Amino acid sequence: MTKISNLDELLDAAARVFTDKGYTNARLEDIANEVGMLKGSLYYHVGSKADLLRLVRMRRFVEIAEALEHIAELPGEPRDKLRQAIRRHLEFITLYIAESPQWFRNPTYTDQSTGEGPEEHDLLNRLIGAFKRIIDEGVEDGTISSSIDRTVFVMSTLGMCNWVSRWYDSDGPNTIDEIADIQFDLLWSGVTTPAAATEAD
Repeated sequence: MTKISNLDELLDAAARVFTDKGYTNARLEDIANEVGMLKGSLYYHVGSKADLLRLVRMRRFVEIAEALEHIAELPGEPRDKLRQAIRRHLEFITLYIAESPQWFRNPTYTDQSTGEGPEEHDLLNRLIGAFKRIIDEGVEDGTISSSIDRTVFVMSTLGMCNWVSRWYDSDGPNTIDEIADIQFDLLWSGVTTPAAATEAD
């Protein structure tokens, strides 16, 4: 048996096993075999299978959160920033398409999971916050209706983006940028003010 050189190596192995077998059917023994170590040695790094899943997705959520926060802070029109944020989110999903379906499932309570941990909660708040800042800018400059429920809009946006991991086919008729633009158009048409919609036309 070999020793892993870093935690990412273990998380890569866990992501492969979760993808191949599904989270429910995957065993710690499978992950240990994939990375080439004894099962008991896994507990030096993690406490449970649920912990592994959380770590697998958290390392990507950090990347996504940082990217979206950067977009939200850029100068420019809220419309353009929202389109860019959706594109960037989908780019991450397709970049890690093999493991991304596992990001959006919760370990079951039979796995002694406590559900979403505080670090995951903080990351989700960062994602939500980045989108909300873009929406707030749009409300302030009059391009987005002030009556929009920001939380509903952002959670709907994230849900639409995240579900792409379940059905996207790189050999399909649409590129990921085209899908992002379709999603943006659907979302923007629901929140933009009549004046902004007229200007866009």
